[in-house]
Amino acid sequence: MRLQPRQELLSVWKAITEWCGPADSFRWADRDGSNSISDAELLLCLLLPPLKLPDIRYDRPDQTEAGVRTALAGFGSPVEISQRVVGLLGEFMTRHSDPETGLPTFAAGNYLTTAPGDEAEPTPEQLRLEVVDSFATSIALCLSALRFLRGYRRQVQRGNHLEEIARVEIATQKRLTAAMAGLQRSFTVSVFESNSPEGRALRENVYPGLNLPNVVRRIREALTTVEAGLSELGVNAEQVEDLRLSPNKLFECGWSWGVVQGADMVKTQPGYAEPVPYLYFTVVAVDGIRDLLAEETRLEGLLTEEQRALSNTLKLQWELAQRYWSTIATMGEQRWPVEELPWRTTAEAESDYYSLLVLSLVRHALGDRNAPQADLTRVGRVLEDLADRGRIRRRPLANDPALDLHQPGRWVHLGGATLVGPDAPRVGRRLGELSSLVFGRALALAAQVNDSPERARLIALADDVWEHLKRRRLRHGRGADLWDDPANVFPSLIHRDEPSWYHTLRVVRCMGVAAELIRSDPPPGPALAALAAELLAEAQNVFAREQLRGSGEGGPALRDSLNRQSINLSRARQMLRTQPGTASVHLLEVLRELDRLAAVRENQAGI
Repeated sequence: MRLQPRQELLSVWKAITEWCGPADSFRWADRDGSNSISDAELLLCLLLPPLKLPDIRYDRPDQTEAGVRTALAGFGSPVEISQRVVGLLGEFMTRHSDPETGLPTFAAGNYLTTAPGDEAEPTPEQLRLEVVDSFATSIALCLSALRFLRGYRRQVQRGNHLEEIARVEIATQKRLTAAMAGLQRSFTVSVFESNSPEGRALRENVYPGLNLPNVVRRIREALTTVEAGLSELGVNAEQVEDLRLSPNKLFECGWSWGVVQGADMVKTQPGYAEPVPYLYFTVVAVDGIRDLLAEETRLEGLLTEEQRALSNTLKLQWELAQRYWSTIATMGEQRWPVEELPWRTTAEAESDYYSLLVLSLVRHALGDRNAPQADLTRVGRVLEDLADRGRIRRRPLANDPALDLHQPGRWVHLGGATLVGPDAPRVGRRLGELSSLVFGRALALAAQVNDSPERARLIALADDVWEHLKRRRLRHGRGADLWDDPANVFPSLIHRDEPSWYHTLRVVRCMGVAAELIRSDPPPGPALAALAAELLAEAQNVFAREQLRGSGEGGPALRDSLNRQSINLSRARQMLRTQPGTASVHLLEVLRELDRLAAVRENQAGI
């Protein structure tokens, strides 16, 4: 793999400290300003890497490595680095809380924009709308912050520092609870007639070009377990009951863009989001909940009793959404719907970006149920197609519409956001991280496959995407080495000279996935594994014959040689299943040394 995660992450840290500046004038804002999402993304760029690469952790000042000290020198000495991060976490919790009630806020702020060509600006009420992005990002931030705070607290003795850590931890737990509650109340179910525009779009996705009379029945049968789970969940109870009683209706489930209309009141803000699942926000929620359900979260006891109850509901929502979308995306007689590019939503919007989002849910689901290797290979082929169609590995055409996926990105309307007040314009969200999504999915899929050639193919794809992303780094100014300037790759686009925490965090996350992939053992190829097994059988047999001759009773040099070969044999047995190539090296050494002993013996006997 061409990417070197440790070195690249340290470069990102150094660039962040140069951009953000000293404590008394710390710059939170990226090129789009500051809000609850981008501020959390900035902190995650600092907190996530040590969770993936423990060697670069800084919560133990006396063990901070020289490379980390250099990268974060802008924050001060090793002791000051940890204190600075605690201070930044505390400042974040204060900045994004209601000054009157003290409750956490999750406002989208300047992440919301009006429609392309609309000269109006979002109203102040719309900028305060709370969105799934902020809920999910806050979950990731709070979990990583709790791990950092608890690790650092064990190194602290001064009372005032311990008090500050305690205050920040309380605020972090409070925000985590609120984020989980907001995410839970953003889950929704949409039921529609099979002959409605939504129903026709869904049927066309699953069985393109066919109008079979039993298509609806087939889809409903495939989703039987999802329907049962929705009844147990109790969300949109009337619609779910209507679905149960109406065999000709279809449905979708997942996350809307925020707390849905009619959901239980969250704090003082009612739900405004239309009760319709959005593919983008469903993927964001699924990824955030996956962090919450990770085994480390449970083993480290990070959740309170209230949070564990919330996580149980979120887990069911998470399982239902993944099963729904992965089922729909892999139905059909021959080709999967997700292989038919681009994906078309039930709102009749189509884009390769949507294909990539659906593919993310399919990959997760296939991994969770230990799907056959052939299924993972199909996902890998679609990823390659998307990289080529997105001009990541191919030269763009003149006036290529594919470049719109990189800049300005796809604009998604947030239905219901006009309800916040009079004269509120239509607002939406820009989606534009195609390259980092392909990169991360290729790395994650490479970790899942058990076939060496396929793993090599996916790593080659990841290498190509990484070369593309490296070129998109900012090249000049205080933001150099951060992301993202696609005009470095596509000169027809507008150059950007300031960083985006949105894009930078997504590359940082990919580096963490790459580090885990590098640390894992590659799947052994069947030919290499068979060769190592044959070498082991021969080496053990030759070694046993040597012992039968009484060689172990010979002189010191002979005994030392046999002891070394015994150790090599033992090591080879341990590595045979996971590293057959390395095991073969040890076995060849055993055979070489035993043959040398045999040659010496034959020479002495005059043979």
